[in-house]
Amino acid sequence: MARLTWWVLAIAAVVIALSIARAFAPMTAYPGDIWRQSDTATIARNFAANGMNIFFPQINWGGAGPGYVEAEFQLMPWLTALTYLVFGEHIVLGRLISLAFMLLAAAAFWGLARRLLPATAARWALAAFLLSPAFMRWGTAFMPEATVLAFYLLALLGFCRWLQEDRPILLVWAAAATSAAALVKPTSLHIGLVIGLWVAFIARDRLRRPSLYVAGVAALVAPVLWLRHAAGLHATYGNTFGVISGGDSKWGSLSLWLSPAFYLGNFRTETIFIYGLVGLPLAVLGVLWLWRRRSSRRATSEASAGAWSAGVSPLPLLGAGAIALTLYYFAAGRYTSTDLGIQYHVYSLPYAAMAVGAGIVVALGWARARLNGPATVGAGAVLAVLLGAQGVNVFAQSLQDRAGVFGSCAIALDAVSTPSDLAVVSTTSRTVEDGVTNNYQEPIVFFLADRKGWSLPADRHTPEEVARLRAAGARFLVVGDRQLVPTGGPLAAWLADNASQLRSIEQDGCGVWDLVAVAE
Repeated sequence: MARLTWWVLAIAAVVIALSIARAFAPMTAYPGDIWRQSDTATIARNFAANGMNIFFPQINWGGAGPGYVEAEFQLMPWLTALTYLVFGEHIVLGRLISLAFMLLAAAAFWGLARRLLPATAARWALAAFLLSPAFMRWGTAFMPEATVLAFYLLALLGFCRWLQEDRPILLVWAAAATSAAALVKPTSLHIGLVIGLWVAFIARDRLRRPSLYVAGVAALVAPVLWLRHAAGLHATYGNTFGVISGGDSKWGSLSLWLSPAFYLGNFRTETIFIYGLVGLPLAVLGVLWLWRRRSSRRATSEASAGAWSAGVSPLPLLGAGAIALTLYYFAAGRYTSTDLGIQYHVYSLPYAAMAVGAGIVVALGWARARLNGPATVGAGAVLAVLLGAQGVNVFAQSLQDRAGVFGSCAIALDAVSTPSDLAVVSTTSRTVEDGVTNNYQEPIVFFLADRKGWSLPADRHTPEEVARLRAAGARFLVVGDRQLVPTGGPLAAWLADNASQLRSIEQDGCGVWDLVAVAE
């Protein structure tokens, strides 16, 4: 099997250094991920502050209640909270934990690639994995994407070894890793289809083994139990991320699937954030090359044919992954095709990196036949730079604080309130979007100000709703968008008679009203 070489290690060192630097940048820097990071960081903070019970994650938009929320199994925030107990709360600790999981994912990917690809292609596949914008974006995000990718790849590695070595312990490994991945993010359960197709493509006789199905059922036990418990939290406390019991819908629909925007959105995300633009044509080239070499597994040298490790070609895995991911992107189409669900595409990274690695070998082989040695090396360096360019762009955009109006509102709320005061924070999201239930809750201001209370959706900015929340214990109303409380409107008139305005959007960038102290 292939071994790491100095140039792959050099690429890894540069990417890790940039990732560590990014971990110290403002968490509110990169656009699009602010809201999810705020929720995850809030859960970590609450674990450390309120007891380390991993079965009861807490958010801050749960009103006057404890804020227990239906969510995925919160392993990454819980591990972060452990570090908080030792070093104090520092956001960088959570982001470095994500980086540790991303490096574990890279190690598992290397174990997989070196078993399926020729040596040079495996090295380039690892380089493509490290250089992908996905690594930079989610490798140090306060989100569970790196965590689930690590378990996802460990499951694929364990199953690959089971296919090659046929040892029962490896099937146990794959099942345990699959279970962990599904706990962290249930969307990873599409790996079951990947594995099933993989077996059907290359080892159909094993489909008759009961052990395969026992392992599959065993992998589902912990996720099913967790989801049942989490749904109970929603039923009891009314808070949810929209996992299985309602509150939000991620499902695609016929009208969505018939829309060009669905296909363009998914293509855009894959091209920019997984392949880094230039990786896509290389991946196509790599798949074509692998297809042409599909019958060359008996070859004994990499130069002559491809030298498949242990007689296993990567094509069946790539095909299984393509089919499973396509169905997954259709199923979760409401988010996979929009900027709100770019993180849903993280599972594409290992398949894309393998194809890109093979494509680079083809491109450099073409260059080697026409150029001298130093020029070929230069061509390889240029390809590495081009592959990493979009990742560098992610890094650059991560250095500037983009909290914007959320930061202004958090500063304003923090200045006029105490930690025990409950606030109502408005949001431009609605309770129903495009005819489906929507997670409208906005966690950013609550996290930045370290306050608790209610999110007020755009379609509930009424005197009756604000009065109801005041009666439930809300002390402050925070509004960052002037259009939500238009001058002369019913809510503006009610606030003039029943509250005292402490901050304004015009002067402070955010409007804050004291709902208890009435203006004279």
